[in-house]
Amino acid sequence: MKPKREHEMYGGIYQRIRHPQAVSELALWWVIAFLVHSPFLVLYTVLYVPVWYFFCLAEEKDLHIRYGDEYEKYYKNVGFWIPKKMKS
Repeated sequence: MKPKREHEMYGGIYQRIRHPQAVSELALWWVIAFLVHSPFLVLYTVLYVPVWYFFCLAEEKDLHIRYGDEYEKYYKNVGFWIPKKMKS
């Protein structure tokens, strides 16, 4: 599978954080673990956070290769998992 170079970067929530799906999925697993009272799932979720972090870093390397300077500018202005403060 080869990504198209002419594909544009996304808008919406991606203008606030770079990995909104990762943040929501991490939160979802914590909620499920506590709703079903599963100590195993809580432990699994704790151990999975670093794995998910490295997946996001790998995706960022790909995006930097694909979009170059445009992604570098985006990277500096938008938070990883937590939104950056808006500049006035």
